[in-house]
Amino acid sequence: MATFLRTNYVFGPIFSRRLGRSLGVNILPANRKICNYNCVYCECGWNEAETGSQFPAREIIHEQLRSKLQKMQDNKEEFDVITFSGNGEPTLHPNFSEIID
Repeated sequence: MATFLRTNYVFGPIFSRRLGRSLGVNILPANRKICNYNCVYCECGWNEAETGSQFPAREIIHEQLRSKLQKMQDNKEEFDVITFSGNGEPTLHPNFSEIID
């Protein structure tokens, strides 16, 4: 099975049958998957041994999202939802609740 990791913190919008046009926000490191499961169907592949990955700072995610939203507004692009997803399980980010705020 081919796997891939998101290299940007903000991506899309991507069409979803369930959600419509979804703007993705990856709050995990861009270089590896971080998850507490090894699901056979995961698009990011299997977990690697922990190497002390650096989580992206809240400010970096905020700035990239603000920039993407401005570009989309300038281009009159629309989206239906913002989805926190990406390279594994986003709730494992130590500042998950602050990022959501």
